[in-house]
Amino acid sequence: MRVGITGANGMLGTALVSHLSKRHDIFATSRGKGMDGHNIEWDCFDLTNTVLLNQWLEGVRADMIIHCAAIINVDACEDNVEMARRLHVETTRIISNYLDANNGRLIYISTDSVFDGEKSTSYSESDLVNPLNIYAKTKLMGEKLVQSMNNGLVLRTNIIGWTQKGNTSFAEWMLKSLIDNAPLNLFHDVYFSPLTVEELSLIIEKIIHNPIFGLYHCASSDSISKYDFGKKMAEIFQLSDSNISRISVDEMNFKAKRPKNMALNSDKLSDKLKYDIPSAVDSIVRMKNQYNIRLKKNIIFQL
Repeated sequence: MRVGITGANGMLGTALVSHLSKRHDIFATSRGKGMDGHNIEWDCFDLTNTVLLNQWLEGVRADMIIHCAAIINVDACEDNVEMARRLHVETTRIISNYLDANNGRLIYISTDSVFDGEKSTSYSESDLVNPLNIYAKTKLMGEKLVQSMNNGLVLRTNIIGWTQKGNTSFAEWMLKSLIDNAPLNLFHDVYFSPLTVEELSLIIEKIIHNPIFGLYHCASSDSISKYDFGKKMAEIFQLSDSNISRISVDEMNFKAKRPKNMALNSDKLSDKLKYDIPSAVDSIVRMKNQYNIRLKKNIIFQL
């Protein structure tokens, strides 16, 4: 298949390019070029430039597009509302309209932040949304556009993994702090359902070959607090956790309000794909295995 990937130089985009290029022709776009290889064609431009975006869509003529591009800095979205709207909503509108008109498929990568976090258990697809910040509000607007398509799929998720040079993910920041024994303040009252980008890439490949449409949660099979995640990471990586402090998110002065409970229930997707989704701890173990493999290959992590 001809598969377009936006945000292809990001953490998830890179994993998707690496995995899907083994079997498909990949048309990757981002502001800067990422990994190269067989079956990978790059076109780097600002996705919010509608002229260039339409030219890319017409030139690539993808059978499907995986729309990963997003402003991941939640606080930055509060200061750049128009940019968040253009990237999360307008690019999605253009891509979805093009694919609808050409019988194409769209997978839209969304977020666990569309809920207000007031629920005591994990969120299912039928729960009412109530986004608390600009990032989540604009991502939700993008979701609605995709759900109005003939062949659109929204995947709400929370991802962890290894990034490219110059970027640092939440899990990488945590691991570096553990290795350096640097102070690590982690929230005991914020819960999430982290899934590695490699696992998500495998799931997306299954969806490519066995199409599903609509709205699905795609996260770990359980949830964990940010504090317990850090403690488990220290245990699995065999590092001291003496530098970890237990704090509340209420002690922080973030520009953007954040939900405390971001736990997602992925039973609907698991049942649909007949696939056992790993737990949060399984995701940490997977990162540790990848770490060991890279060490053996003398690949340096950008921590």
